[in-house]
Amino acid sequence: MRRHHLLALTIICAACSSGVPTPHRLTGSGVSPAVWGIVELPQTPGPHPAVLLLPGSYGWRPDYARFARSFADSGFVALAIDYYAEAGRGIVPSAGNGNWSAWQTTVRNAVNYLAAMPAVAGRPIGVVGYSRGAFLAISVAASTPAIKAIVDLYGAGSDADPPEELIPQVPPILILHGEADSEVPVALAHRLYERMRSHGGDVEMHLYPGAKHVFNAPWSSNYSEPDAADAWRRTIAFLKHRLAP
Repeated sequence: MRRHHLLALTIICAACSSGVPTPHRLTGSGVSPAVWGIVELPQTPGPHPAVLLLPGSYGWRPDYARFARSFADSGFVALAIDYYAEAGRGIVPSAGNGNWSAWQTTVRNAVNYLAAMPAVAGRPIGVVGYSRGAFLAISVAASTPAIKAIVDLYGAGSDADPPEELIPQVPPILILHGEADSEVPVALAHRLYERMRSHGGDVEMHLYPGAKHVFNAPWSSNYSEPDAADAWRRTIAFLKHRLAP
């Protein structure tokens, strides 16, 4: 037992010494659910467009802090959040799930937090969603006018999400999906693309042959360095274009 405790302590200390920031509370008591996350700023003077990063169903990983730093180095104010921090986890991503509604509110609160930052000062805000985070981004897009662009990484919308009558209000979406994804089948990416296109939406899609779920996640055995690099290039180009002043 003592050896197990020592091992756990070693792992914890290693994480502490890694220098990777961990989510902390960013909003005050008047905001519920509170926004927990980390903010990274560009090195150059602002104001800058902003990017909100929404993790997948596993939740927070240190890599999201690194992703945020990479977005900041590309000229964006980046906020990566842990939407489970106060709302907790859930199983079924539907409008009837209390957790799902709380996550949606957390995302809206995070967008408002970004919009109020002096480093952003009214510049456009985009959302990058990973898997469940992409579902979340799409679910709030039509009702959150401050969101001006969405990058959907191996997520999708539900059967009726976004609602057909609201699709013209949905910001431009870039869909990046692996054709061999067995967790969120590529058929859902096609469905979202066709749904957006047929109802006046602005949507782009790029598919990766042979790529599986979370193909750009360095912690996953599905990681593909060439596909990850291509997805990053497309993401940055899309956001720079869509979030231009």
